[in-house]
Amino acid sequence: MIIRQDTDTRDRLARTFRRAADALYRFILYRVGGHRTTADDLLQEVCRVAVGHAGVPDDDDQCEAWLRGIARNLIRAHWRTSRNGVVATYALAAETAEHIASMIGSERLPEDVVCRQETHHALMLAVTELPADEQRLIFGFYFDGRSQADLAGEVGVSPKAIETKLYRIRGRLRSALGDLERQYHE
Repeated sequence: MIIRQDTDTRDRLARTFRRAADALYRFILYRVGGHRTTADDLLQEVCRVAVGHAGVPDDDDQCEAWLRGIARNLIRAHWRTSRNGVVATYALAAETAEHIASMIGSERLPEDVVCRQETHHALMLAVTELPADEQRLIFGFYFDGRSQADLAGEVGVSPKAIETKLYRIRGRLRSALGDLERQYHE
């Protein structure tokens, strides 16, 4: 059955894809273990499902959250079929596999390294859950080293507004990390 969407719906989807594609791709990529081909395929499938769906949300922000929900469902399906052996598992490059094998037998990771890796993983999960505009601010400020004034000029607000937004985003990230830590210790 082919769903015919009206022009407003198609335009809203196109706007949302343009605005949120990078954030959605990071969301998928991180949850498929960094495998770019799988992330590309799943992002394309998100687009296909969204375009063929009759119930597209009316608001752009709701539309982005809806697309993220489609992505979650597709990622779950991907991992279910991967575990069942339906989808081929991906081989590591020979030198990487050899390096990992040597480390497994000869090195024990210190507890602080393991904790840092777990914290990094939890932080990336929390960051990729953020809406696209908030991800752009976080990546721009903390990863790309851009100033608040530079980000403010790009977004069209004052540097103080960017400072406030970053403060609020950090608070939500702290809360998300605290929730993950509580789940881990239960």
